[in-house]
Amino acid sequence: MAESEPTSRRTVVTFPDRGTLHQAVAARLLLTMAETLAERPRFDVALTGGSDGIAVLQAMVGHPFAAAVAWDRVHLWWGDERFVTPDDPDRNAGQAREAWFGALVADGLLPEANVHEMPADDRPREVADAADDAENDAILARAAADYRRELEGQLGPDGAFDVAMFGIGPDGHFASLFPDRDEVRIDEPGTWTVGVARSPKMPPLRVSLTVPFIRRSREVWMVASKRGKAEAAARALGTACDPHTPSSYAAGAERTLWYLDADAASLLRWR
Repeated sequence: MAESEPTSRRTVVTFPDRGTLHQAVAARLLLTMAETLAERPRFDVALTGGSDGIAVLQAMVGHPFAAAVAWDRVHLWWGDERFVTPDDPDRNAGQAREAWFGALVADGLLPEANVHEMPADDRPREVADAADDAENDAILARAAADYRRELEGQLGPDGAFDVAMFGIGPDGHFASLFPDRDEVRIDEPGTWTVGVARSPKMPPLRVSLTVPFIRRSREVWMVASKRGKAEAAARALGTACDPHTPSSYAAGAERTLWYLDADAASLLRWR
C-alpha cells in the first residue's frame, strides 16, 4: 500500500479568484520551463484535464513569457486519460491540443513527436460497447503497459517529470485515482501506469499514472478552484496518504505546490 509520508512539504498558495489563479499558474509554468531549459536539455511536464487544467493551458496562449521557452525541447505527457476513441471530445489530450498546444505544433514550434498522448481505444464503438469486463481489463492493461514503455524509452529507467500538474475532484480524486480503489493503493515502484476499469466517474475506462511514479516528479502542482472543491482540498491537506482522499498522496520529490483560489481554500484550518 502506498502509505508513506509525502516526500516534500506541501506549500499552499492562494489567489483571490479563479481567473487570477489560472493566470498565475500559467505564468509560473512558462517561467519554470524557461528556467529549467536554461540548465537542462529538455523539460517534461504531465498535463491534466478538467476545468482548471484546461483553463491554465488557455491562459498560456499568447502569454509574453512563452517567447522565452525553447518549445522544441519541451515534452508533453498526461497524468491520466479517458480510454475512448482518439477523436472523442472527452480526451484530455484533445482538449489540451484545442485549447493550447495545437497552435504551437501548427506553427512549427513544438514537434509533434514531443507530444506523448496516452493510448486511445481504437475499437469500433459497437465492439467496445459489447466488450465484457475481462476484455476491457486486458485492453486497458496493454494500454497502460504501452505508455509505461514510452515513458521509460523517453525518460530512462530512473526518469521523472520536471512538473506534474493535477486537478482535484470534489470526491478528492486526482489523475484517475479514485477514493478507496485499488489503483490509489499501488506502491510498487516499478508500476508506473495502471488501467482503470469501471471508473465511478464517466467514462468508465481510463489509464492513469500511479502514485509511485507521480511522486518521482521533481515538482507536483495541484490546482483547484470553486467552493465545490473546498472540502476535498481541506481533507487532502489535513492528512497524508489517505485512500479515502487520493489527492492526499500527491507529492513531488523536491516540491509540492497547492494552488487554490479563495473559494477552494475557504475550509483550510489556518484560514
